[in-house]
Amino acid sequence: FQHLMDDRWKHGIETAVDVTLLGRYYERFADHAVSVAKRVVYLVTGEHADEIQAAAPVEGA
Repeated sequence: FQHLMDDRWKHGIETAVDVTLLGRYYERFADHAVSVAKRVVYLVTGEHADEIQAAAPVEGA
């Protein structure tokens, strides 16, 4: 975001909006990927991913 607001940004407002929206879309895509991964864990193990993480031992403890 700092690059978009910098005075040296010479690519125009439309490109700045496109870059901002692209970042938003990547974040949404990543959220979907996490959701799919949790569903796959459930299909394979029969347990929710959150339950598996809670039961896992903490490293370094």
